[in-house]
Amino acid sequence: MATKRDTRPRPFADDWKHRKWSELNLSQRAVMKMDFLNRSSKDYTYPKPKGKVPRMTAWDQCMHLLPTVMLPLSARWLFMQVTGWTIHPIIAYVTMVLVNVFAMTTYNHRHRAYVEKYGFLDGDVDRDALPESMTGKLLKEMMMAMLGRPLVIMLMTYDRTELPSLSWWLPLQLTVFTIIADFVYYWAHRATHEVPWLWKFHRLHHTTKHPSSYLLGFADEPQEIFDIFITPILTYLVYPLNYDTLFIWLVYYMTLEMGGHCGVRAYYPGVLVGISGTD
Repeated sequence: MATKRDTRPRPFADDWKHRKWSELNLSQRAVMKMDFLNRSSKDYTYPKPKGKVPRMTAWDQCMHLLPTVMLPLSARWLFMQVTGWTIHPIIAYVTMVLVNVFAMTTYNHRHRAYVEKYGFLDGDVDRDALPESMTGKLLKEMMMAMLGRPLVIMLMTYDRTELPSLSWWLPLQLTVFTIIADFVYYWAHRATHEVPWLWKFHRLHHTTKHPSSYLLGFADEPQEIFDIFITPILTYLVYPLNYDTLFIWLVYYMTLEMGGHCGVRAYYPGVLVGISGTD
């Protein structure tokens, strides 16, 4: 039976990753294959905090993600124009999931490269790592995020007969939608801290004091369900947008959430509304 120590992220809790492949269970192998984990300070010397904090720009982050979101939309538009055929919802959903997974993976690797170059904000403390008993839970939460939000957007907005279309007001639309989503999340998050009986649904997320991007999903199921499903639904009811706009928002918002947990020692503004994304 796992002890409390076994289930709390802590420095060097992921020493299990150095075992032989044959000694790892399926969830541990999956996490290793996804290559999300940071290098331990036993294996790599991270820079210590000193000097000015490096500055990242929101523009650079937007341009980094732009090909990821625009290529699938452009390919769908071209296919429908040339063939006159429509894209089945299942194919559109799988495409959205794959784009989401690709963006999540590449952005996590980007954060990891940043912290190896610039260090962590609290660089004098070893970063929390994933205990072996919780690899299955983290994997489940990741799958819920990668599969759940795309499904919500598909069910709310996808019309296979419509050609992909974006408004010239796209930056403003994304910003407004994000502000509304953040407003919903803020009050839900605040309630879990101020209403005693709600704290039990949020406390697991705070067992990690020095997180990394991949620990974003380390949370209780009720919190994850609200964040992944309820927040975008409530936001859409207030400010409905079309499928293609929300396709882009999904990727950009996910990177905003990851940036909020990455801990990189840098000024790291959010990709949508310029909110600081440092942990």
